[in-house]
Amino acid sequence: MKTLAARTVYMVVVLVLSSIAVFYAIRLSGGDATAARLPASATYEQREAFKDQLGLNDPIYEQYFNYIGRVFSGDLGTSLTNNAQISDLLLTHGRNSLILGAAAFVLVFAIGIPLGMLASLRRNSWWDGGIMTFSVAGMAVPNFWLALLAVWLFASVLGWFPSAGCCSPRQLALPAVVLAMEGIALTVRMTRSAMLENLNQDFVRTLRAGGLSESSVVGRHVFRNALVPIVSLAGLRIGQIVGYALVVETIFGWPGLGQVLVNAVLRRDYPVAQFFSLVLVTIVLLGNWLADVGYTVVNPRLRKA
Repeated sequence: MKTLAARTVYMVVVLVLSSIAVFYAIRLSGGDATAARLPASATYEQREAFKDQLGLNDPIYEQYFNYIGRVFSGDLGTSLTNNAQISDLLLTHGRNSLILGAAAFVLVFAIGIPLGMLASLRRNSWWDGGIMTFSVAGMAVPNFWLALLAVWLFASVLGWFPSAGCCSPRQLALPAVVLAMEGIALTVRMTRSAMLENLNQDFVRTLRAGGLSESSVVGRHVFRNALVPIVSLAGLRIGQIVGYALVVETIFGWPGLGQVLVNAVLRRDYPVAQFFSLVLVTIVLLGNWLADVGYTVVNPRLRKA
């Protein structure tokens, strides 16, 4: 429990430092924030008055503390582009991202774990070779290239799935698979490696010599021990999904948090960009924290610490 408490404190500290880094990076990245709202014909005086209204002429540290204070009071602000409430954007686009992310997360382990187990139990067979070839390809092909290839083949050529849109099962299929592909490949390799390591342990030979069935040996003992690194991998997959979602949502036109963030950065929409950047950072940190929790739960030795 001490270890878990320390990790929780560490997560909070990193979150605070990340919020400062994100805020300063957006403010110092250049560009004219007034272009998101004011027309190109606006005068210098009009632009300066608009900056004063938003507090953009204040020292950056004052802007940061004022912003954090408003967030904790429940005022998330409004978009400079269309004056939409950020809370409404979070509810709408957050739900879409949750659907896509959850689908990809399920695919990572629903496909990756069985394939990894099969490869380990059929070691050096054509099953093993084929699965590991698939795993290498899944890690080698860039995410954006796989997305473009999927749109070309399955949407344009074969016409099996739509190339964009939200949020029917057919519209979800391509972006979810693309988003999950590298995670599936890594999970296959991790599962195979962990299974093989445990299959070569002395306790496995003892269980077999005691007459225990192969299914019991593999299912109840080998896989249970192999689950520890797989659980650790689960939290890292959340961060990977969040990072790749920016590309996948943009290519497939999926109206999620990633697409909103990309558009906000391009339009210099400071309030939207800084808030959704912090949301994504928080999700990544929470995923890593959940991985620590899961690792502690499945490892009895850590539960005593």
